[in-house]
Amino acid sequence: MLKPKRKITRDEIKKDSFIESVFQLRAFIKENMQLLTRIGGGIGLLIAVMVFLSQSFQNNREEAQYLLTKATLYLDNGDMQNAKIQLQELVDEYGSTEAGRAGGFYLGQMHFSNNDYDSSLPLFLAYSKKGKNTFLVTSANEAISNIYVYKNDIKNAIKYQLKAVNHSNTNKLRAYNNLKLIELYLKDSDYDKTNELIKDLRSAHSDDAEIMQKVDYVIGLMMKK
Repeated sequence: MLKPKRKITRDEIKKDSFIESVFQLRAFIKENMQLLTRIGGGIGLLIAVMVFLSQSFQNNREEAQYLLTKATLYLDNGDMQNAKIQLQELVDEYGSTEAGRAGGFYLGQMHFSNNDYDSSLPLFLAYSKKGKNTFLVTSANEAISNIYVYKNDIKNAIKYQLKAVNHSNTNKLRAYNNLKLIELYLKDSDYDKTNELIKDLRSAHSDDAEIMQKVDYVIGLMMKK
């Protein structure tokens, strides 16, 4: 026998972030009605909405940063389960904030380390597109490229490895990302771009034995083609 559906209370409805915002906006207008009346009709309402949204965005940023800090502490202590819970909540509730996108990056890393590439890819893509931390953007693009290599989609792997190169914030990191790019060009049989990058790396890093050793390695790969 089917049980009757339980009625949803007002408090439960307010747990929904969007509906909660509507309740908050109504409360804000009610509390400031006298001031809005003085300012005058539609203009007052518009100002009220703008002030409310500004406060709401700030509150969201602060809450997102708090959740990211909590998740980071769990990660530092090796508590992956609780870190994952906090990061998922952060992404679900505040994914449009920078802290939310950063949380998505770290959650993506956790999925990636478990070989769950389908779960990690959209999280890395989100940070690649709108993230503000240059190092994380570079790392996200490297991870995306690696996932596409796994999926045997070399064109997209090259696309995001190029992004990793362009966002590299040191010459050394840029060189390493270019070395990975060379290997992808070899997989794609694009020997012109391969030779061009090898020439550039030799010219720019001739005094770096480690880079030169890796350049010689990719040249060896090219000779086997």
